[in-house]
Amino acid sequence: MQGLKVLVTRPEPENALTCQALTALGASPISLPMLEIQETTDPTARAALRTQLYNLDLYRFVIFVSKNAARIGSELIDECWPMLPVNINWLGIGQGTTQTLQELHIPALSNPGNNTETMLDWLKPVKMRGEKVLIVRGCGGRPDLAKALEERGAIVDHLELYKRHMPQYTAQTFLFLDHPDVIWATSGESVANLTTYVEQFAPNLKDTVLFVPSERVAQQAKSLHWNQVICAHGADDQRLISATQQHLGR
Repeated sequence: MQGLKVLVTRPEPENALTCQALTALGASPISLPMLEIQETTDPTARAALRTQLYNLDLYRFVIFVSKNAARIGSELIDECWPMLPVNINWLGIGQGTTQTLQELHIPALSNPGNNTETMLDWLKPVKMRGEKVLIVRGCGGRPDLAKALEERGAIVDHLELYKRHMPQYTAQTFLFLDHPDVIWATSGESVANLTTYVEQFAPNLKDTVLFVPSERVAQQAKSLHWNQVICAHGADDQRLISATQQHLGR
C-alpha cells in the first residue's frame, strides 16, 4: 500500500487512529470525517443515563453497536459500577467494537461477522424469551437488532449515548482535496453524507473505488450511483486493509 492515497471518512477519534495505521503501512491517508459524534452532555439527560445504568445488573445481554458506543458507554459504566456486575454477556457488533471493549476492560465477545445480521445469526441458538437485553448505541440507530430480538421474546431497552451529525464542509474543502486512489466509508450514514458532498462539489469522485463494511451498505452505495463499490465484510481497519490489498493484487 506504499503511497496509496486513502480517503478516510470515519468519525473522530477513530479517524485519526485509522490514519495512523495507514501511515505505518506506507499509505497516504486523507482525513475527511463524514460523521461527527456528539456525546450527550445535558445534565438532566446524563442523570437519566446513570439511573438507567444503575439497573445494569438486571440485564442478561449488553450489546454495543459501535466503537463510539463502546468508548462512551464504558466510561459511564465505570462511573456507575467500579466493579462490573456479574452474569452479563457483553457483546460487540464487529471485531473493532469488541476489541475496543476489551481494551477498556469489559470482557466482551463478538459474533464471527461484523454486522447486525451476523450477530443475529450467531445468537440463533441462544434462548432469548424473557431475557433482558440492553443495546448501547447512538440516538436513532437502526431498529433491526431490537426488532429481531423482541420477535424472539427478548425484553429490549436502549441506552442512547450520543448523536450523529453531518460535518460542515464547503466547496473549498473539495477544491483543495488531494484526489484519493480509494475511499473507505464505514457506515451507511457516512456513505449518504459523502454522496451529498460529492454530488455537489466533486462528482468525479464517484468513479473512485469505494470500500464499505457490508453488503447492505454496498447496495446503498450502488443505489446512490457509486461506480466501483467493494464490500470489505467489516468496518475494522484490518478488514479494510485486507480488502484494499486484495483489490490491488498485493
